[in-house]
Formats: sequence, C-alpha cells, structure tokens
Amino acid sequence: MNKPRVSLFLTTYNWPEALNLCLQSIAQQTILPDEVIVADDGSGEETKKVIEHYKQKFPCPLIHVWQEDKGYRINSIRNKAIAKASHPYIIQIDGDIICDKNFIKDHLSFARKNRFVIGRRVNINKEQTNDFCSNQKAGDLNSFRNKTVAILHQHLLYDTKKVKGVRGCNLAFWRDDAYLVNGYDENMTSKGPNDKEFSARLVNNGIKAYNLKFYAIAHHLHHGEEGLRTITKCSNNSMTKL
Repeated sequence: MNKPRVSLFLTTYNWPEALNLCLQSIAQQTILPDEVIVADDGSGEETKKVIEHYKQKFPCPLIHVWQEDKGYRINSIRNKAIAKASHPYIIQIDGDIICDKNFIKDHLSFARKNRFVIGRRVNINKEQTNDFCSNQKAGDLNSFRNKTVAILHQHLLYDTKKVKGVRGCNLAFWRDDAYLVNGYDENMTSKGPNDKEFSARLVNNGIKAYNLKFYAIAHHLHHGEEGLRTITKCSNNSMTKL
C-alpha cells in the first residue's frame, strides 16, 4: 500500500532539555513526519521557549497544543493532539524519547489498515541521560538492528487478542480507529496502564495488535520511577540549532 501521511505527536511536561533532544531526533529523520504536535500537559515558559525556537527552522509544521496544569491529565492532552492531527496515520511518542534516525521510515513500513503497531524502547541509563542533557545534543546512538531477525519478523504477527508490551512512548494507529473507540479515557487521571486500556479497546473493536521489534527504535531517557512531575532537571538549558 502507499505510505500514508502521518502526524507525530509527543507528550511533554516541564522537561525542556529532554524535549530539545526529542525534537532534534525528529528533525534528523530519514523520512520526516508530515507534522509534529507537542502535546503539553501544562508546562511553563521554558518548554514554550524550546518549541518557539524550533518552530523557526523545523523541517515540517510544528504545533504546540497546551492545557492548563491541573495534575496528571495525559489522556486529555493525548485526545487534544489526536483531534488536532491533520493526517490519517498517527505515531505517538513521549517527549523523553530520542528517535532512531529511521524511526518514521520504519513505522510507515508497517502501517496497514485494521492494524495498530506496538513499538519498543531502549532505556538510556542515568549517566548517559545526564550527558545528553548537559550537552543538549542527541548524537548517534547506533541502535541495535539485527536485520536477519528483523526480516523474519516482518512475517510474524503476534497474538492479536493481546496488547503485551504496549507503551505510549512508541505506538502507531489510524486516526479513525482512535475516533472509533472514543480516544483515551479522560477519567483516568493517575499514572497507570492508560495506553494499555486504549489499546485493549482497539483490539475489542477488531483492530489487530502488531508487536514490532528491531525496527522503529525509541531511546528512552532516564527519569526514575517517580516520573517526570518530580524529576530533577539538568542545569544546562542551551539548545542546539538545526
């Protein structure tokens, strides 16, 4: 099938250093998304400054969708991003992800009707995260890509009745399918399996889950178990120019 036009959205909350790295990695993709939406759950001025900086030279439309900080409302801001999306295919990540340079290309290779894609993440340790944040340069992470296994994987469809391994930091689905299940449940206002609950409703409505490995690799910056709302930020706020 022809590759669909794609909206990528990322969620963020008051970690501008990570957001800067994330946007760098998106701007350096071998195939760019058709638009990028920053889904902002109430961040302050520093985050806004990062986005405004990138808007000047970003290689595709960069849109900031913001909601007032009233606690953890990630599902609400996700729904706002889905509603704002201009294109039929949506790739969803978090603002603490550094994407492999072929991230978008890989996702588009596996986009099929009646399917949503469950991607994986590679965790970056605390020391490496501090280094990335201090230098504010994403760099080349040399992702592990076992091509032989990956080629075999192209023909491997996991149990489509399960949503094993779902993480909101690496997920792709059709916008119409999100509308079909009424998006994310905004009554869920605490950390938990919000993304899994959304994915389970997709499966229950006949959308097949496809577990993707070795492709579309997302590198996850370390922030501890306490989550981003209490994380200690890096002190260097400089931004690398595109």
